Amino acid sequence: MSGLAFCRLLGASLARDVSAPAGDDSTIRDNILTAIAKQDWAPHVNVIVKDGLAELRGIISDDRQRQALVVATENVPGVKKVLDHLDWVEPMPRV
Repeated sequence: MSGLAFCRLLGASLARDVSAPAGDDSTIRDNILTAIAKQDWAPHVNVIVKDGLAELRGIISDDRQRQALVVATENVPGVKKVLDHLDWVEPMPRV
């Protein structure tokens, strides 16, 4: 599956899945974490929200994860912008 197809599929499944009103930054952060936690592919990420600006920090092993995490975050009510501070690390080969 291409990265674009993956993001479209994810976007369709997450589209405003969190139905709570936008609320304050703490509520927005909780809603982002809830949306991400529902995905079995999602790595652990740190989310910081200030004035509706969501920052994603963490390590990913596939660039499709980056795209999907940004889309999932953008779909949460109250998020005005997403700053991607995710670091890509190549997975270690199995021996």
